[in-house]
Amino acid sequence: MPGWMLARHPPGLLFLTTMNSNINLNGGIMSKYIFAVLVLILLLSSGCGLKKQQEEVQPLVCVIAIDGTGSYKYLDNAKNIVIDVVNALPDKSKLYVRWITQDSNSDSASIVSAIIPVTKKKINPFDQKGKRLAEISKARKIKIMNQVTKAINGAKSPKAGRTDIYGTIYAASERFSSNSDMLPLLILLTDMDDNAGNKEKYTIDLGGADVKVLGYQVGPNADGYKKMWSDYLISVGAGEVDFQHIDEPLTIGGL
Repeated sequence: MPGWMLARHPPGLLFLTTMNSNINLNGGIMSKYIFAVLVLILLLSSGCGLKKQQEEVQPLVCVIAIDGTGSYKYLDNAKNIVIDVVNALPDKSKLYVRWITQDSNSDSASIVSAIIPVTKKKINPFDQKGKRLAEISKARKIKIMNQVTKAINGAKSPKAGRTDIYGTIYAASERFSSNSDMLPLLILLTDMDDNAGNKEKYTIDLGGADVKVLGYQVGPNADGYKKMWSDYLISVGAGEVDFQHIDEPLTIGGL
């Protein structure tokens, strides 16, 4: 059995897999020291690819809608979930946070919009100018994210008498269409109990957007709503549809 093999684990990255404490090459013994050097060279040679992968995280166009009607009981929890999601968005993402009301497509449904600033994550420690620019960009991002958080926490529920889910989905589709170079994500925090009856009012194309119903409030028809809305959202162009209950842990990296 050979003492070593090259294995390609994730695409573009090479790892040296060892099966014995020594490596036999052409009848000779390579010391553990040389083996360590070889591993280091392999890791360094793949480092540029790893850095490139990290820098190529695609920005999202993310529409988040919070139920602002009297039927939704988890508003405070929903705001905390929204803030967690916002803080996890990649740089350059475009964010729209909105209310679900009796007229969810209205401009008055907007809570806050923002573009997530770019921060320089890796700098040359000897480059004082670069270090200063990184500090400035970090401070700018913190300031903007604090403003977004403040707007979300301070938003007062409109306590609308009706729930216009279809208007929310249409408003999201319009923003996805105007930002077609970004990956679309729609997040809904609601019981999904539409009673505004605007389904036929809108022509909707979600363009492959993933739809996440977070903080889902379970009602008497919860299972029926899940199937009905999943089928509908797929029919108007959603990529994937996922429901998560209010007490489910939120995996920030896997929205």
